[in-house]
Amino acid sequence: MSRAPGTSAFERTLDRIGTDIVDGGLPAGMVCTVDELVDRSGHSRSVVREATRVLSGMGLLASKAHVGHTVQPSSSWDWLQPRVLRWALASGRRESTLLAIRELRTATEPESARLAAERRSDDDARELRVTSEALRAAAVRQDPIAFLEADLLLHRLIRRAAANPILDRVGDAVDEALRDRVDQLPGDGIDHHDAALHTDLASAIEAQDGERAAATMRVIILRTA
Repeated sequence: MSRAPGTSAFERTLDRIGTDIVDGGLPAGMVCTVDELVDRSGHSRSVVREATRVLSGMGLLASKAHVGHTVQPSSSWDWLQPRVLRWALASGRRESTLLAIRELRTATEPESARLAAERRSDDDARELRVTSEALRAAAVRQDPIAFLEADLLLHRLIRRAAANPILDRVGDAVDEALRDRVDQLPGDGIDHHDAALHTDLASAIEAQDGERAAATMRVIILRTA
């Protein structure tokens, strides 16, 4: 569950430059040379070049021969990339990013739950039931890591049962939001009602009650907010 910075030189360079872009240390429109990014990251030219290729693929940089790497505006970023969301959640963009994720979840997750109820297999239903029981047990133990691991798995299983690859792709953003909760739980511990809601959700999907599954998912999203 840990999202500690990467340990390789490439990962540290990627995180350093990506964080600086998302947090505004490298503002949109700024042109950076490889040597400038080497100085900023403290790593070799070959490592920086590889990091800039990845960042270009995420839409954070645009590279042009004999010009350098131009920082792109946030409207060009691939916001479904988990790293982009991770950087945003750790930056001054945190609140606006959480709002955007919540709006995305509200628009997509109830429909995923409804489709899962309609399309789930017996194996899907069994795995959802087992996972919801693990989530409830973690709540009883007040084990936040186990709770959030089970929460993450439950949402993934729902997307799998929904059998919609596009909704599944959007789910990467949901996963990052759920991971972010590991450091955001209230000091008084896990609310048992949250665990009960997830049990109800799994039960509705097993019963193939799409409307109840969708309604329960909406309540879960609102409580997370």
